[in-house]
Amino acid sequence: MRRALELIRLRLSRIWLVMLLLSVIATGFAAAWWEFDVMEISDDERGAYDDGLKAFTLPKRAALQFVQQKFGLGKVVRSEDVVIVALDDATMTQVSEEAFLRERYGSSLPFDRKVWADLVRYLARAGARGIVFDTVMNEQSSDGTGDRAFAEALQEISVPVILGFNTSATAKPLPKVEPTMARPVGPMPAPPVKETPEGEFPEDPTPAELAALNKLAQENRITWAAKAYSVPVTMKELEQPQFPAELEHDAKGNLTGKEFAAYPMPSLPVLLETAGGFGAVSSEEDEDGKLRRTGFVFTDGNNSYATPPVLAIAALEKAEGITIEPGKLTIGKRTVHINQDGTAEIHYGGKLHDRFRMIPLVDVVRRFHFCKAREGKTNQVDGDCPGGAIETDPEGAPFKGKLVLVGGVAVGTGDSKATPLEQATPGLVKQAATLDNLLHDQFVTAAPFWVSLLFSFLVALFSVTLVLVVRNTFVDIGWPVLLYVGFFTITGSFLVATRIHVLSALPGLAGTVASILATTWERLFARKERERIKELFQNYMEADLVELMVEQKKLPSLEGENLEVTAFFSDIKGFSTFSEKLKDEPKQLMRILNRYLSVVTPELTGEGACIDKYIGDAVVALFGAPVPHDDHALRACRGALQVQKVIGQLREEFRKEGLPDVYTRVGLNTGTMMVGNIGSAQLLDYTAIGDEMNLAARLEGANKIYGTLIMMGPGTYEAVKDQVEARELDRVRVAGKQNAVTVYELLGMRGELHHDKLKVVDLYGQALLAYRARRFQEAKVKLGQALQVDESDGPSRRLLSLCTEFELHPPPEAWDGVSGLEK
Repeated sequence: MRRALELIRLRLSRIWLVMLLLSVIATGFAAAWWEFDVMEISDDERGAYDDGLKAFTLPKRAALQFVQQKFGLGKVVRSEDVVIVALDDATMTQVSEEAFLRERYGSSLPFDRKVWADLVRYLARAGARGIVFDTVMNEQSSDGTGDRAFAEALQEISVPVILGFNTSATAKPLPKVEPTMARPVGPMPAPPVKETPEGEFPEDPTPAELAALNKLAQENRITWAAKAYSVPVTMKELEQPQFPAELEHDAKGNLTGKEFAAYPMPSLPVLLETAGGFGAVSSEEDEDGKLRRTGFVFTDGNNSYATPPVLAIAALEKAEGITIEPGKLTIGKRTVHINQDGTAEIHYGGKLHDRFRMIPLVDVVRRFHFCKAREGKTNQVDGDCPGGAIETDPEGAPFKGKLVLVGGVAVGTGDSKATPLEQATPGLVKQAATLDNLLHDQFVTAAPFWVSLLFSFLVALFSVTLVLVVRNTFVDIGWPVLLYVGFFTITGSFLVATRIHVLSALPGLAGTVASILATTWERLFARKERERIKELFQNYMEADLVELMVEQKKLPSLEGENLEVTAFFSDIKGFSTFSEKLKDEPKQLMRILNRYLSVVTPELTGEGACIDKYIGDAVVALFGAPVPHDDHALRACRGALQVQKVIGQLREEFRKEGLPDVYTRVGLNTGTMMVGNIGSAQLLDYTAIGDEMNLAARLEGANKIYGTLIMMGPGTYEAVKDQVEARELDRVRVAGKQNAVTVYELLGMRGELHHDKLKVVDLYGQALLAYRARRFQEAKVKLGQALQVDESDGPSRRLLSLCTEFELHPPPEAWDGVSGLEK
């Protein structure tokens, strides 16, 4: 031990200046990388932020679960101050089924606003401190009676009720008004009444008079919206953010780059007159669509507006205004810590249903009518709302002294959002968590950048020290990998424990670069020998194999070995037709083909593929050999999907250049194959052979039959089914083989598939089961529904054709639903 410590001391004393220099370079490099968002490192930061929160808030590993149970780190605590009244699936079902509720509220969304009138009356009498609606009410109901009923209820109760408003590029700017926190703002001016001479009947207004009245009503509505929406906001050393602009999309849904200013949409006049406040409802999603942060106030250039949670707290505090300065939000006497830029990252603290008590809307309004029917009756037993006194109703106890958030959680409301903890959750989770964070000063705040930069330097210095002092190959390789895959656990645990967000991607990158620099400096002299060996053999072998040979310090041999790998086959759809068009321009054909291969190849090698060979327009590659990867199947899937993505971009370039269209079909299969160098001592070809390799080639060709782009075999599917979106296509029997295999279509990575495609996949799966059970008519119905969603779905078209044929000519009794896959 003494000798080891002495050796470390000598190494440190000799190279400490180099260590500092390399650490500074690595930190500077990482800072520049972050500043210019190279390779979208901000996406990596968001991912690390999410991973850190999930690892400790929703732990899956036993060690982290023990830490949470033992020390309470990341323990999910149910809010004691916020309760949700949910417009859920049970509400939608029961309202439509119960005659009284259906007659009063309607049978489907949107319900008559009498439901909100009944709700707020019950909540107010049950003792709620405040009510916040996560919804906007711009459109008048069918006859307006529900709107008036809701407005009358708002006038009757003393509990503040906060409604939402949205913005639109089609809305007119609201006039500038003197802001005040006093709510409600009161009735609008009555329209002028045309005098009627005594003894005569009133005359109907002329078209000009009617137009003038309508114009006056609209002007009053806009003015009252400004009064009801605007609040006094003081910004210290910060600029008030504008409402998010609306982005223009073309007919295909692509962004055009144009932005349009958005302005508040006026709510219903009767609500503008009676509501306790209106908050700006904005999703504020990050680039990846997740809700991580929130603002508190916005401006349209004329007035200032607050979000519903801020207004709810202001009403409770009886605040006269809102003040925002770097790091601090002040509402009345309440002070909340926020980011330096005036925003804050939301502390969700767990999944929505775990963090907040959720009570179905139908239960509350049903209880309201139950109690109302017992008003004046004193002979009821306890627990039955005796005398109709909601104030003492036991079922109203959950609302007493609470802030009640009202919003939709049913699938039919279409309000599904993603957060760091949940991929799909009702959007009201943002308002619920923000309310709770405001009440308890629990927002996540970003550490100053200099703190993250200093932390990055320390990580870089530690990395350099570890590599240069230990001088171990496992450290050289393992430490950067550990930084990349596991560094978020350090910052994540700190984030959950302190609710302070120190950057993860920046120090992780600094540490990785520092390790690489240190390894490069340490191995500088050994590199010359490696390069000499490469120069001798690079003309005879693939560059990847040369690298492997150098690292293993042995020449390749003719011997093979059985390895589990993933084979990749691809070719250009209709290449024969393509080449026929250019048969008189061979140079042009070669340039196009080389351009195609130059686009495809990096996407495969970037995922660790070894390019086996090019056969005309076909590409054959191996994942998992010669360099082993435990996740070779997943790498192959990512590579195939990325190939389709870049081919889409290449097609657009070809279209602009007037060149023929290109599509790429891909076959993937994972299994044990004979892998090795095949050839002579003079010329070798590193490849794989076997049935599993042949199946991959067959699947590539089978795309034409099924109308798909990427097909994969059962081995690949079993290895990646939890990481990708795929669907079972068929069971096939390869020519010359007895056993049938199940084949699949690769559609995307997990969570990336559009909901319409998910619906098509589900319907196709139902149809496939019916098809195999000989229920061809039932299968046709499902397939018809699928094609209504996506008429271009190739597998659905094929299966529909088979069902139609089998209805006319039923298959034999021994038919097992397996398709033949010929050569």
